[in-house]
Formats: sequence, C-alpha cells, structure tokens
Amino acid sequence: MTSFKKTMSDDAKITFMEALTFVLNIEDRKTPLQQEYLLRQAFECGLPARELKLVKNLKKPDDLIKRLREIPDKKTKRFIIREMIMMAVADRELTDTEMCTIYEIGTGAGLKQEKINDFFLWAAKGIEWQIEGAHMVEDD
Repeated sequence: MTSFKKTMSDDAKITFMEALTFVLNIEDRKTPLQQEYLLRQAFECGLPARELKLVKNLKKPDDLIKRLREIPDKKTKRFIIREMIMMAVADRELTDTEMCTIYEIGTGAGLKQEKINDFFLWAAKGIEWQIEGAHMVEDD
C-alpha cells in the first residue's frame, strides 16, 4: 500500500496524516512509538518534512469529515478510513468511542456503512491472525 500512498495528492496526504493523528487523539493514547509511526507514514507517502507543519490537529469529527469530503476519489477515502481503523486496533483495544467515531467520520465522508463494516472485520481477522501466530510459536 506504500505505492498507493504515494499516488495521493498532497492535500490527501495531509488529510491522511490528520486522520491518523485524529484516531490517536480520540482516547488520548498517543505514545512515542505511535509518534514514530506517524512520521514513518508521512515519509512513506512522500509528504515532505516541510509540509508536516500543514497537518492540523483536528479536534472534532466534523472537521475531519469536511476534509475527507474535499477528496474526490472514493478509493482514497476508503484507504484513509481503513488506515484509521488499523491505527485504532493496533494496540488490540478498540473502544466503543473509537469505533463510533470512525463510523461517524466514514459515513459522513460518504462511505457506505457496509464498507466500513468490512474494514472493521478485516482488522479483527488481522488481530486473530497475529494472536494465533503467537500461540503457534509459544505452544508445545
């Protein structure tokens, strides 16, 4: 997906970074490791360091919805929502607040609830896969 990130417009890349930052602020769980992840995401999508200052720390879902509505490409919106979900479940703890907020943002941006459901199910499968892999290593 790194190649997809690089094809996004600069405005979409900034919105992508704002969306990831927004997820971390839903439950105020930003850690140094997550900060490092955000910087790596900016690098991978080709967002120049000088443009990182353009990334706003959005406070309300409506602010992010407005930014996402400005993106004409539905695939880019889907990608951003999917990455938000991945960020939310990365610590294997998805809160109701995070889930509801991501649904609100995704549907507000024009995505179908069924597609957002698919992304949440995909993320849950990924967590199950990781846990199963850990058990395979640890079990005798």
